Order: sequence, then C-alpha cells, then structure tokens
Amino acid sequence: MKASTPLRAPFWERGLLSVPSFEGGLRILLMLNLFDALATLAWVELGLATEANPVMAQALDMGPALFILSKVALVSLAVTMLWRHRDRPLSRIAAVPLGVLYAAVAGGHVGFGMLNGLVRILPGLGL
Repeated sequence: MKASTPLRAPFWERGLLSVPSFEGGLRILLMLNLFDALATLAWVELGLATEANPVMAQALDMGPALFILSKVALVSLAVTMLWRHRDRPLSRIAAVPLGVLYAAVAGGHVGFGMLNGLVRILPGLGL
C-alpha cells in the first residue's frame, strides 16, 4: 500500500499570508499610519508641506488632535475589517499592497526630512 503524501496548505496559509505574518503586518501598518500622521503634522506645522488628501486637510484645519484621531481611526477601522475577515484569502492578499504603500509613504517622510535637513544645514557649512 502506498503511503499518502501530506497535502500542502493553500498559498494564503503559508509565508507572508499566514495568520501570524498577517497579524504582524497589520500591526506594522498601524504603526506606519501613526508615523505618517505625526510626520505629516510636523511638516505642515513647520510650513514645509500641505496635506494632499482633501478630507484629511479639512480635519487638519479643525485642529491637529482631530487630524491625528481621524487618520488613526480610519486606518484602524480598515485594519479591523481585514482582521475580522482574516480567514478569507482576499483579506490577507489586500494587506500586502497596503503595507507596501505605507512603507513607501514612511520612506518618503524620512527622505523628505533628510533632504530638508540638508537644505537647511549645507548653506550654514558654506556648501
């Protein structure tokens, strides 16, 4: 009699799309969202940038606390919906481009900060 070969788990239950990775990714997404909100607030308050999203710009006009609360609440709601449907492959797959997008936004904030810092420092060095 032939030994049965174990079935391989579907792709959405392995690697990056496994529940532990998905959970960790959602946590990172929340942290990147908070970083985005704080960095955006800093750039706007320093007069270096404006909020590109018209809905968030209106929230920012009403005050920094409402801006942060709105931004964090909206993304938290989306993350909660993804988590509640974690048994569905589409929910896990959808989290990947969201993570990539927020990582790019965070990288943009870091790059913007570095560039702005250099622009302010270099003239003082005579460069």
